[in-house]
Amino acid sequence: MTKVMGSALAGSLAVLLGAGVAGAAQAPREPNGADLLRVFLDCGRCDDEYLRREIRFVNYVRDRRDAQVHVLVTREGTGGGGDAWTLHFYGGDEFAGMDDELVFYTSQDDTDDSERRALAQTLRLGLVRYAARTPLGQELAVAPRRTNALGVRPVANAQPRDDPWNFWVFRTRLNMFFDAEERESTRSLSGSVSANRDTDLWRMRVGFFTNYREDTFELTDSTFSNARRSSSLDARFVKSVGEHVGIGFGGSAISSNFRNQALTLRGAPAVEYNFFPYSESTRRQFTVTYTAGYNAFRYIEPTIFDELEERRANHAVQSSFVANEPWGESELTMEFSQFLDRPDQRRLVLYGEIDIRLFRGFFLRLDADSSFIGDQIYLPRRDATDAEILVRQRQLATNYEWQFRIGFTYSFGSIFNNVVNSRFAGSSGGFTRAF
Repeated sequence: MTKVMGSALAGSLAVLLGAGVAGAAQAPREPNGADLLRVFLDCGRCDDEYLRREIRFVNYVRDRRDAQVHVLVTREGTGGGGDAWTLHFYGGDEFAGMDDELVFYTSQDDTDDSERRALAQTLRLGLVRYAARTPLGQELAVAPRRTNALGVRPVANAQPRDDPWNFWVFRTRLNMFFDAEERESTRSLSGSVSANRDTDLWRMRVGFFTNYREDTFELTDSTFSNARRSSSLDARFVKSVGEHVGIGFGGSAISSNFRNQALTLRGAPAVEYNFFPYSESTRRQFTVTYTAGYNAFRYIEPTIFDELEERRANHAVQSSFVANEPWGESELTMEFSQFLDRPDQRRLVLYGEIDIRLFRGFFLRLDADSSFIGDQIYLPRRDATDAEILVRQRQLATNYEWQFRIGFTYSFGSIFNNVVNSRFAGSSGGFTRAF
């Protein structure tokens, strides 16, 4: 077994292998990428999109039984507050019995970006021995990394053309929750079905979601029940137009008793411009999106405008900046929307967060959002009862909403954190009070 002792070694080897291997994805022997190594990445909280974009000399599959190599990534805390990352490589098919293991370490001072870069480099190193034994192996080369002025190597995804599912992925989910005490109980049921398809030219999403939750309370002389029901069906189809533009169309059908909506139908085209190339989206994005849509509303109760049904057109513009750099992460989003026939019925939403390493061992996180609300046309005409207010059975009228959070972490002491000691980590073992 090979062990990369620390991310520093992985980083130094990147000069030898990084570009030569990654560059092979630009000119595979077959245009459809059939010669590429099939890999199943089993990596819980990893940034899968970043890894797929950075490591392009393999084909990623969704089921380990379809893979020639199964990569299992695990992490465990070290004595210094960092993490020990272990990459287990399990060979299948012609690589059966050809297993390997690589380990690298990150400290508590590392950002998410530095962690994922170290993970990508270690994963790249581990896959080379397998890729070298495929037909593509003859095209792998050891070469220094060549990047553009922004430090990014432009590479196109290699996608097989013989996929029987034509890149569609289907998911279903069902959750049930039950909780009871002597005087109160809760039961909840939710489920979803979705179909997604991603290619270089198209991004398609179709999904259905439903949720039901009922809370029951035994009061002094009565029983009070509160039930929330909501369902939604939405679809989005987005076409890529070069490295900076996307155009699309979306539609939705929504029902929610919390928002007094028996049924709301919407259809809207949209266009988005990204000031950075989409190939850099895992690192940074600066987008402006404009959408204009037509809505048909049918309400459960008459609204504050004495409407049970109405049809309205609205538009919205959203600007978002996201960065994930070695110094930390940041996001700033602004969205403005209004109804075209009543410009005074509008909404402005601001959101921002930053997680930054100010100096060694010290991280500062700021998170805030605020909304200026003037478009609650669905509110019921009838005043909410005290019980409905207390249990949030329905949306209440408001002109604004805001939240602010601040936090920091600071660590100091030994810089060595390669030791992993997991004793008493799995269970309190009856020693909770003693420790």
